[in-house]
Amino acid sequence: MTDPDPPAVSRFQRILDQIVSRVTTCITWFFLISVSVCYTMQPDICAAVTVYPSWCWFVSGLFLALILLRAKSKRMALTTVGLWFVFLVVFADTPLSLWRGMCQRTEAVAQAEQPGQIPLRVISLNAHGSGRAVAALKRYEPDLILIQETPGAGTLIEVGKTMLGENSGLLVGVDASILSRTPIEPVASSVNYTIGKVRVKTGQEIIVVSLRLMPPPFRADLWNPECWRAYRDQRIHQRDELQLISRRLSELSSDLPVIVGGDFNVNPRDPIFRELPANLSDAFVTAGIGWGNTITNEAPFLRIDQVWINDFFKSVQVFSAAASDTDHRLVLADLILKTMPHQSSK
Repeated sequence: MTDPDPPAVSRFQRILDQIVSRVTTCITWFFLISVSVCYTMQPDICAAVTVYPSWCWFVSGLFLALILLRAKSKRMALTTVGLWFVFLVVFADTPLSLWRGMCQRTEAVAQAEQPGQIPLRVISLNAHGSGRAVAALKRYEPDLILIQETPGAGTLIEVGKTMLGENSGLLVGVDASILSRTPIEPVASSVNYTIGKVRVKTGQEIIVVSLRLMPPPFRADLWNPECWRAYRDQRIHQRDELQLISRRLSELSSDLPVIVGGDFNVNPRDPIFRELPANLSDAFVTAGIGWGNTITNEAPFLRIDQVWINDFFKSVQVFSAAASDTDHRLVLADLILKTMPHQSSK
């Protein structure tokens, strides 16, 4: 009798599994090390990689782990899953906000006004040119609204009076505007930013910046060198934009509270944020609640809309929420304005 075919097929399958396992393992290690270096070093030439949130590459790593499982390399598959999980934790955007989201409610907080403290509710929204998107913010009872892809002046005047009262302040820019419950004085403006000086009810002045940086090229053809150059050039341009805004702020008094918010159009861990004044910090990092991503409105995967503050403010809570008639989610920041900055040197 001749030998049956199954043993030969089984031997072939084992050899094939070994080949697939070794090739996939090599690809996994190269991929993991390369992406980790990109996120650690953040060179401009690798902006096409780091423009994506780290969980995108984590999902890709899980796909490779499934291939290893299919090739009967269970130990290696579990090892790579563990390493990709470490990658996700190390490079994720403020994972503590998810923990806070399970413990806190993202509704209005009672901000008892203490001596020397002023509660301030700030909302940043890319309105996509929609007046309805801005008008829908009324239910949040904001004190200050930073608007990008701004509607026209006439629309904002009407919305401002309806939402914030007859004494509301308004600065309308080409692509970024500011609405305030109290009067506002223009300081500087360009195509992509507007800077104003808001006087709150106690008479304290606040410097407010609404901005929208250059949008990304929206390319995913990473095999094409032109894609990498496009993202590199975008980062360089955005860095120049933030440097200009920082120079504008440096010309103003350093003894004033500062709020910088808007659509940064970039991963929140991008190195361009180093161009902002050193005394500014992302309010979401210390007080963010829940899933803070803002783009897109229906399926938010990246936190490109942010609010930054200096030491005159304390963050109470910051969260994103679905907005109306726009492709971005809003960012709401409940802040406490202090009379003196919280600095140990003073």
